[in-house]
Amino acid sequence: MTRLLAFAAGSLLAGLAAAADAPAVSRPANADEARKQLGLLPDYAAPENLANVTVAVLDTGFAGVDGKRPYLPATAAVVEHYPADFVQRNNLGDPAFQRPFAPGDAHGRLMAQLVWAVSGNKPEGPKFLLLNANGPTLFRRAVKYAIEQKADVILFSGTFEGAGNYDGRGPVNAAVDEAVAGGILWVNAAGNNGGKVFNGPVDVGPDGYVRFRGAPLGTALRFSNRFDESAVTVTLTWNDYKDAEDAGTDKDLDLIVEDARGTVVGKSDLVQVTAAKAAGQGETRNPRERVVLTDLPAVLAGQEYRIRVKSKAGAFGPRDRLRVQIAPAKDAPFADPATGKQALPVELLDASAGGEIYPPADHPGVLTVGDTSASSAVGPTADGRVKPDVLLRAGVARFTGGDETAGSSNAAAYFAGVLAVMRAKAPALTTGHVRAWVRRLDTLAVATGEMPPAPLPVGKAVPPPPVPVGQPIPRTVPGLMAGPNPPLSPNTERALRYAESTLKEPYRPANAGGVIVSTPAGTFTVQRGGSPPVRYTPPGVQPLPLPAPQPVARAQAPDESAPSRRPAPPHAAWTTPTPRQLSELVR
Repeated sequence: MTRLLAFAAGSLLAGLAAAADAPAVSRPANADEARKQLGLLPDYAAPENLANVTVAVLDTGFAGVDGKRPYLPATAAVVEHYPADFVQRNNLGDPAFQRPFAPGDAHGRLMAQLVWAVSGNKPEGPKFLLLNANGPTLFRRAVKYAIEQKADVILFSGTFEGAGNYDGRGPVNAAVDEAVAGGILWVNAAGNNGGKVFNGPVDVGPDGYVRFRGAPLGTALRFSNRFDESAVTVTLTWNDYKDAEDAGTDKDLDLIVEDARGTVVGKSDLVQVTAAKAAGQGETRNPRERVVLTDLPAVLAGQEYRIRVKSKAGAFGPRDRLRVQIAPAKDAPFADPATGKQALPVELLDASAGGEIYPPADHPGVLTVGDTSASSAVGPTADGRVKPDVLLRAGVARFTGGDETAGSSNAAAYFAGVLAVMRAKAPALTTGHVRAWVRRLDTLAVATGEMPPAPLPVGKAVPPPPVPVGQPIPRTVPGLMAGPNPPLSPNTERALRYAESTLKEPYRPANAGGVIVSTPAGTFTVQRGGSPPVRYTPPGVQPLPLPAPQPVARAQAPDESAPSRRPAPPHAAWTTPTPRQLSELVR
């Protein structure tokens, strides 16, 4: 059965009259605060042409959207079940396969409301498509439907813990390919896996158990639990997903969760099979195991639960990698009565420093959005790309009905609203334009000292005393590095040149060979000509050799030997370009 639910058409006056008899509608209560923080006010206080923009929100549920209460503009439409001819025409599985929205799930509706609030809450738009993406099959249908309906922006505030090797490929990302290739601005939440993921090689020991690099217990990862009756899901995946769905795998790992005494409290030992065999009872074609733990007792420090992985079949080599994720049902920080400090109810003590992005947020063509909270997931991706692409300041969205939402889902919804406003103003806006603006924000933040440039390790040494920005130096400076100077990354060099060019003329005398620019990442001499900047070393200090430069636009791999260290934010916090800046950006 096909159900296409659209809000009643007709005049705005008729819609308002019908709404007068409907129950009260819960709306975002701090939307103006968010709009101001995003840089939309005052320039975009009354955005125009929003009726020309279509935003497709892909989610698992839109509870409350029933056509009677004006949560969204009257042009919004809900699609729970996709037409059979549409499914057949696009080869999107068995048309008889249908899955409803998750019962009582209002997440999608709340996200759509945030998009509308940020874009101005105007009755004329944007137009919303609220599409059922409850599972991989319906996700692919939702993407294709959005493409056929000529969506301008797609918002997906979710990720899949499987369906890919975290390198931007796989069956889920294959559906994304067509959307981004067609010019749709895809906005994806980074996820809230910050500090909840371990990445490492599949290093199988003589006893068959995987040895976790950097973990104190060697063959076990530890997670704490500070509350009784906790619910925690532990998921293991390894990088043997193929681009085609259900392609199967001949590599088999088992997932075991034990208490500190070695008693098994949960286990997943599905048999992995190849595509040549139909998966039967207790079998799967996916390189994934999952343990759902309920009513988990609290444990004291030093008595943490342990996650172990055992190899059952397949030849694992140097290229094989695994990922372990914990997902507590309740993960809001609380005040630890013993220390008075904020603590997490459940914590993966041996988490990796980054590498937390899941499909389709790992896709190179999507705009992955995170926030500045510790729970927001960060990259790099498995193939070394920086993620997220956009960073918003963390904040809580409060609704008049009492709902509160936070995390990267909020950030993605806010950003989708920003893009709706920007595309309404500049219809030619592309993902490339957005990335260019992010680079400009990063460059400015580095130049003003608000964030460091890309990491440039200089060895372990006492840093030189700070040098005032703009201090003139003679043409010949004692202590400057002799010999060839390794090139800086393009972003770092641009930032340094921007800082030099913005200095007042008195600080850039004609007889000086350059100026000293001090940044959080180090102090550099920037020449006035075309010579590349070089690291400045004060007189009498032995210069340190610089390492080979990192590949451009690639992030360093997570440091698995220091699992508690969180990486620095990859970007400056977003602020929306002014109409003039937007016009210059989109030419």
